Amino acid sequence: MKSKKLNVADSLPIARDHWDVPLRVELRPYMLFCRRMDDELQKLVDRWAHTAAPNANRIPRRKPR
Repeated sequence: MKSKKLNVADSLPIARDHWDVPLRVELRPYMLFCRRMDDELQKLVDRWAHTAAPNANRIPRRKPR
């Protein structure tokens, strides 16, 4: 694949059928879902953090808002 040069100016038209349909959701259920996903992700991080490389703790992370 290295022999194939990419031209930045090349583009591919995408038909409207492939665009995501905008969704409307209520804010409260969405926020609850986000919190649950954050909690589940934190459980996974806590469970598997011991398998990370020793220097992984040195990576600065953003605090949740």
